[in-house]
Amino acid sequence: MKVNIRSYPLNRMMTTRSLTALLIAFMLTPLIWTIHAMLQERYSQSVIEDNIFSQNRYRITSQQQSIKLEFRIDPADIPRKPGEVFQLHKLIYNHHHTKIYLETVAWHNPPKNSDNIYITLKFDPTYLYSKGSFVTSTIFKEEHSYADVMFLPKYYADDGSVIPINDGNSSREVFIPTEQLKGLNGGLTLKYEGFNLVKYERE
Repeated sequence: MKVNIRSYPLNRMMTTRSLTALLIAFMLTPLIWTIHAMLQERYSQSVIEDNIFSQNRYRITSQQQSIKLEFRIDPADIPRKPGEVFQLHKLIYNHHHTKIYLETVAWHNPPKNSDNIYITLKFDPTYLYSKGSFVTSTIFKEEHSYADVMFLPKYYADDGSVIPINDGNSSREVFIPTEQLKGLNGGLTLKYEGFNLVKYERE
């Protein structure tokens, strides 16, 4: 009795497996994108932030304007001529799921106005899905609204003298008249009081 055994080339077997894998991947792609979209809608930082600030499915459990922030700007990072800009992105605070950066120090010369040193802070909170906390310049109100807290820092030269600030400031952006920095050889120390520590939880 004679038995014929058919054999398949290895490259043909690999081609069949590759086509099968591609077919499975093609069929699963819509499902993967759907799951990804659902997760983004539920867990993305922007969505959680929007829901916390609008108090949609989240509630503010407490808030305290109690966070103090103090940091120094080195002399090398203080602009000395018009148009000079330093993009520093220097981490100056890292607590309560919030990072705060000294983002920009620039020579600001608006038209028909005096020159100023312009300093900005950048807040980078991490929002947790179930509950957490973050630091902000925003105050939350009972009627599910919110507003920025208007308070200003104090600026000190290295010798301890107070440096006046200019008008048009906010908690995260401050202008210092450049004439106040004439003869300043050292750095600047900024002292903030009153940033809001907010705690929240999902309802």
